[in-house]
Amino acid sequence: MPVNPVKLLALGSLSKPSISAEPSLVIHKGHFVTIVCSTPSGYDTFRLEKGSHCVMEKKNTQPLMTEARFLLGPVNESTAGDYHCLYYKKSIWSPRSENLELKVTREDVTQAPDPGSTVNSVSTPQSYKVWIGVRMALAGVVFLVLVAILGEAWHNKHKSTDRSGSVNL
Repeated sequence: MPVNPVKLLALGSLSKPSISAEPSLVIHKGHFVTIVCSTPSGYDTFRLEKGSHCVMEKKNTQPLMTEARFLLGPVNESTAGDYHCLYYKKSIWSPRSENLELKVTREDVTQAPDPGSTVNSVSTPQSYKVWIGVRMALAGVVFLVLVAILGEAWHNKHKSTDRSGSVNL
């Protein structure tokens, strides 16, 4: 039985997503790049692929979200290549986006610049670790102060109990 193209279209097909790179398509070795995949209609899951291999997937956490941002880096020669993205929505996969050719230059950077320095960037997992460490250290200081206050209160309570419990003749 032949498939009616009108019925097939009515079942739904998804539009091709767009793909871009921030800050650019040419990245210095050791720097970070964010690949942005977007669709006007929203998505359930976005997948970033390099060639025919899945690099990362991002599930949608907000109902009106229309883009997924994939942070790569610090980049090296193996990061260079053709990337594309596709998305999953309502039990079907979209067509793949156009190819995005990412190039990595040979400039070696000993310390990558903070990806937070660009306008539309995402914090790196490394910066999250630093902030978690700072917060844990601050929590430790608060804990020590609390222990000192409780120790002082306990000491003062026992000191006053010793005085009132002793008998003077």
